[in-house]
Amino acid sequence: MSNKRKNIEESLLPGLDSGGSYSPAKVIQQGAEEVIKKGKFKRSGHLTDQILKYNYPKDRQPSLFDSLKTETLKDIEVAGVEVSEIVEGIKLSPSENKIIDCLCKLLHETSQTSDAKREDYYSGNVGYELTEFGEDKKTPAPKLAFTIYELTKEYKGGEYVSGKDIENVKQILRELDSKRFLLSYVETTKKRDGGRIEKKIEDFRKLIHIIKISQTEYNKEDIELSKKEETIILLNPIFRRQIDSKFILYPNDINRRTIIAYGSHNLSDIALRLRDYLMREHSSKHYQPEITLDKLYYLLAERWMRESRKKKVTEYTDKAIETVKALGLLLSYEIKPASTGDKKIVFTLNKEWD
Repeated sequence: MSNKRKNIEESLLPGLDSGGSYSPAKVIQQGAEEVIKKGKFKRSGHLTDQILKYNYPKDRQPSLFDSLKTETLKDIEVAGVEVSEIVEGIKLSPSENKIIDCLCKLLHETSQTSDAKREDYYSGNVGYELTEFGEDKKTPAPKLAFTIYELTKEYKGGEYVSGKDIENVKQILRELDSKRFLLSYVETTKKRDGGRIEKKIEDFRKLIHIIKISQTEYNKEDIELSKKEETIILLNPIFRRQIDSKFILYPNDINRRTIIAYGSHNLSDIALRLRDYLMREHSSKHYQPEITLDKLYYLLAERWMRESRKKKVTEYTDKAIETVKALGLLLSYEIKPASTGDKKIVFTLNKEWD
């Protein structure tokens, strides 16, 4: 085991046995004990679905832009983005994905979460803004207020926070604030008579909008006495839409545990996507999900697959599988022939994972 990995483990969770050897089982057991103490947070199921969305070339699909509403096309035009550059869903870097996890946790911890019928349900700690979303003219958009240090501490998995770490998180937020995403999905509401209502959501907008507020106090001699810096973020409504009924429970220390399981703070996109895919399946009580290998590779690394970099995808996928095993989420997997003749992978998840 490298000194780098050992330092990470020792600084985060005491997963070393008496002989100084790394014990993943011990890490997961102790991690689970912490989760029991600390609890969990809800992450929107619609948000996760949009992050995991991918286009499989062998599936027949209508042209995306032939089906877009006129209002959406106008929003894309106003944003000054080439239509050919737009992809459906939320495409994030590993760092941005970690930030989203942190924001979901802060939203859970700081919001009113006891009464889903109230408009301020999962709406943050500084009120909310009513905004258009899809065809809804007024839907609550959550607002969060926090210090960058607080967010960075969460991002680092509870580890020591340096000035460089804080600047890094600021930069990730700024980059995320500059991106717009094409969201397209259906919200389903079940009726008491057994029927259902389906609402198509289509929107092209940012996931977050940042407002930075700095308050400085001076005395009558114009000498600075104190300075308090606070960040307020306006979240996209998708962070809370139907979160009372469609959500995935994440352990409060998911960042911390993922860093340990991966062996580095520099998590790969593939490892995070496999983790979130299996967590979504686990949440749906699909404890033996299966998918063809080719589709799995596109789900995990669509861009690399389109660039014919399959060898790199398989290498990173192997590492991702090791990671979810170390997390305790995945017990085993098996590759076998599918009915189509393609190879499929069957995952066996830990039903007791917590």
